[in-house]
Amino acid sequence: MNILAVDIGAGTQDIMIYNDEKGFDNAYKLVLPSPTRIFAAEVLRSKEDLIIFGDTIGGGPFTRAILEHLREHKVYMTESAARTIRDDLEVVKSYGIEVISNDEVGSMSAEAKPIKISDFNLQLLPFLSSFSVNTAFDVIAIAVQDHGVAPQGVTDRENRFALIEEKMGSGIESFAYLDEVPENLSRMHSILRSVKRWYEGQILLMDTGPAAVLGSLEDERVKGKKKVMCVNVGNAHTIAMSLNDGQIAGVFEHHTHLLDKQKLGNYINKLADGTITFKEVFDDGGHGALARGKNQPEIVSVTGPKRAKMKGLGIFAAPAGDMMMTGPVGLIKAVLSRV
Repeated sequence: MNILAVDIGAGTQDIMIYNDEKGFDNAYKLVLPSPTRIFAAEVLRSKEDLIIFGDTIGGGPFTRAILEHLREHKVYMTESAARTIRDDLEVVKSYGIEVISNDEVGSMSAEAKPIKISDFNLQLLPFLSSFSVNTAFDVIAIAVQDHGVAPQGVTDRENRFALIEEKMGSGIESFAYLDEVPENLSRMHSILRSVKRWYEGQILLMDTGPAAVLGSLEDERVKGKKKVMCVNVGNAHTIAMSLNDGQIAGVFEHHTHLLDKQKLGNYINKLADGTITFKEVFDDGGHGALARGKNQPEIVSVTGPKRAKMKGLGIFAAPAGDMMMTGPVGLIKAVLSRV
């Protein structure tokens, strides 16, 4: 089986090409800037009105660049692109962005610079082919973070954690969707539609945090342990999962910039003790927490691009010998368990 795995975070997109006959040690790997940073840089370089069209992608740097651009220029966005800013298009309009139809993009391109956005860069395939990499993939697996479309009166953070809470008591693979995605996961749904336009094989979509947790279990020091705590310290978000025999016993998710080593260590201890609460994490600016009783880990693994600031809280997991491949390894494990 030939698998392309792409883990798209806030800072980087981490790519692995895996063949089950060769295994992880002989997999090809790339670490590149994330789409949100690439498109943010393009917006910041522009000195004119913009038309943004294409797919719903990750916000973060791109959203901040758009809001900065609005100070001196007009910004037009198609509906799918506008959902990058917020799923609620009335909120998007309140920022001063004009939401237009796809049919208007061509006719307006003379008065504003068009920028097409997408989480998956199709130029990746000819690039890989130029190095004689086989791009006839059986499965394409992509991880992104998706807050979901929040119901009226529910914040994005609350909705995000509600999606996580639904998976409690299940295996981490339950965060993976094969060839279909719930409608309320707007970013994943946009990627699925986009990739299906040109690819006929199977597509697996998964959330970035759980993908990293699943990948960290491949570390030789973690593999085989029944009770583990896996922490992924990402550029934007930090997630910790308490696992008992592969099942999710507890979880919390927070924003990395609001955490230091002492605070994260305190949350990890409370998660292990089963005393962590949704309120304390949410009130601290995080997404939330839930623990179903005590689950003291045999080992704590820490991974993610910001893990250095948390040194000493656990072992530094490096599945397939590379910390930056934790997400892709998790994606591949999800594919191998589902396909």
